[in-house]
Amino acid sequence: MLKIEQRPDRQSHRDARSKTRQRNRRTNAPEYVQKLNVDADKRPAVLVLAERFEAKRFLPSCADIRNFCAIYGIEPPASKSRAAAIPRLFKYFAAMDTKDVERLSTDEAYSGPSELGPLAEAIRQHGRAARNLSTKSAHTRAG
Repeated sequence: MLKIEQRPDRQSHRDARSKTRQRNRRTNAPEYVQKLNVDADKRPAVLVLAERFEAKRFLPSCADIRNFCAIYGIEPPASKSRAAAIPRLFKYFAAMDTKDVERLSTDEAYSGPSELGPLAEAIRQHGRAARNLSTKSAHTRAG
């Protein structure tokens, strides 16, 4: 027979589960950016994007994230969770040119269906840049 003193402490078991939950909790976007190695001049703009992302004022849905990834040539996350996209997106923002990150953080592009004008402009700009790059490489090969 077990004595009461020999029973495992139920409180310590709860504490262990609680620590596991804390360890498994996903980091939100601003927390992730704080831990990410971002240039000092770019950090404020990336933090603005992170705060807007967390408030769902930037890439508010998984479909928006998939579209953004397709436009910018980022591998879309396999998960259908916005939180799962945080590392991939914010590593990309940290690697972007400072002016591009600042432009994303100041205009309301990618903030959902009501803001289609800035989104269309961003797509046009990216398309122009891609065409210019392919034209330059074609001229280089031909010459």
